[in-house]
Amino acid sequence: MVVELFTRQGPGPLPPPPPQEYLDENLAPKMLAVDGCFFGMAVLFVLLRVYVRAVLLKTFGIDDWIMVLAAILSTACFSLFVTLTRNGVGRHAEFYTYVRPDLLTVFFQVAWWYAWLVVVAYTSIKISIACFLLRLANHRRHWRWVLYTTIVLLLLFTVGSVLSLILQCTPVRAAWDFSLRAPFGDAVCYSPTTYRNTGVFNSVFNLFTDLLLALLPIPMVWKLQTNVKTRISLCVVLGLGLFSACATAVYKIPLQYRFFSEKDFSGKAAWYYIWQQIEMNVGIMAACLPTLKPLAAEFFGAVSALTSGERYGSQYASRGHSKARSRPYVSNGYLKQTEGSGTPSYVLEEMDARREAASPSNQGPLGDGLAYIVGQRRGSSAGESDESILRQHKGILRTTEVSIS
Repeated sequence: MVVELFTRQGPGPLPPPPPQEYLDENLAPKMLAVDGCFFGMAVLFVLLRVYVRAVLLKTFGIDDWIMVLAAILSTACFSLFVTLTRNGVGRHAEFYTYVRPDLLTVFFQVAWWYAWLVVVAYTSIKISIACFLLRLANHRRHWRWVLYTTIVLLLLFTVGSVLSLILQCTPVRAAWDFSLRAPFGDAVCYSPTTYRNTGVFNSVFNLFTDLLLALLPIPMVWKLQTNVKTRISLCVVLGLGLFSACATAVYKIPLQYRFFSEKDFSGKAAWYYIWQQIEMNVGIMAACLPTLKPLAAEFFGAVSALTSGERYGSQYASRGHSKARSRPYVSNGYLKQTEGSGTPSYVLEEMDARREAASPSNQGPLGDGLAYIVGQRRGSSAGESDESILRQHKGILRTTEVSIS
């Protein structure tokens, strides 16, 4: 591996170099094209999420702030990888021996920063997802305890992983300055086997938490006050993206296991860095996808209005109510609820609690044929069958009694 390269640079003649075309081969453009594509999509998803939460809904919360942090860390990792490609990544390992041996120290110094920043980015994504699920579980104590426990485990794991990466060598500088290691110095560092096993353990733990956060929404959303179709679609949206991240992680783990025994660490084996960032950016997109439902609803609603053949008069009338419909999603930032209705969040409450609001006990007489209703207004989030027949509102309800003899 790398130590062998340094050993070859010591006293004594070097073996004959490989062919020049082999030394000139550079995989960096292909790597950057793939990495840049996923990075760009992840940033776009985060920007759309910020727009939905901060502008449309005005419900920008802690989960959104943490996702912004994850996007910043993803940007840092992408920038560091670009720096790596400028210092030999993409070229075969022999490039450092026969062409630019001075770049090897720079390569490992940048890789040292990259290694632990990726870990922090992964954790930021998962904690953001957990905080988003806390919005849905705001009335279910046992789910909140599960999510809080998951967050604590993620934080403890991250602290341990980051410290193990930062302190992999004594002194720390020996992580990138191989002149301090044997046979040139007396620095103590992890063996390649220890480093490999630590990395694989980290990846397996990340895969486990990915699966946990992908499966956890299924029992959580099954109590939502919506019909079965809506609940199934919500489970799919919340879980499908994370399952994609899990599939990426499964593919990456074997690459990681072979990476530390691969002699061409900067060439063919460097695709491992790309799969690291694909996993990270797919995770970002998966975490942002459920929050974009209000934006999708507005977009498809506008398309439907344009293609439905409405007359100018009806279009003009609909514009008069555009302000009232401009933010149809409030409360937890996902479920539809009319703004200004004064309705609190009923995210995971039992459906019977909603029916009580419109019970006869909440009505009172105002005179012959008139009554008032006190209670919560039932909107589209109720998902009950009578909604399509008659929408109930706060205010005065006129009733007419008909006697049939």
